[in-house]
Amino acid sequence: MAMNAPTSLTLGRRPLPQLVADLRQADVSLNAYAEALLASGDVGICATVQPVRIAVHTVAELGWAEGATVDDVLQHIGDRGLAPCPLEVALLLRLAWRDISVSPRVTVASARTRADETHPRGFYLRDDDACWLRAYVASDDWVMAPDERLALLTR
Repeated sequence: MAMNAPTSLTLGRRPLPQLVADLRQADVSLNAYAEALLASGDVGICATVQPVRIAVHTVAELGWAEGATVDDVLQHIGDRGLAPCPLEVALLLRLAWRDISVSPRVTVASARTRADETHPRGFYLRDDDACWLRAYVASDDWVMAPDERLALLTR
């Protein structure tokens, strides 16, 4: 499967502890920020089973040739039929894309769960030396490069 083709996932099928166990069983590595975000209670699971489609776009493809902040992107993608991903998507996407190269990374674009800029903001997938699900901390004014790839919900 090509990463530029939309990927179908189903939210709300497994509770968070099961998803984390599935990641560990699949030998997905987690960084300290990911462990903290998973333990924070901020990673919600959809209350109902809900199919979603995920598409990957660069920041430049979304209209920001010079780059943009995460919040700028998330505030202006609705007119393109796109939306931010719930954090649950990152876990499901990492499991679905275990054998697909995401080099150097794909950021799963999500809204910030807390106003605290020192709290992990969201997840990204990486597969350099291992199959990773990493979380990251970013200030509100951090500008993503034009070639940064973002996973977003698509309609």
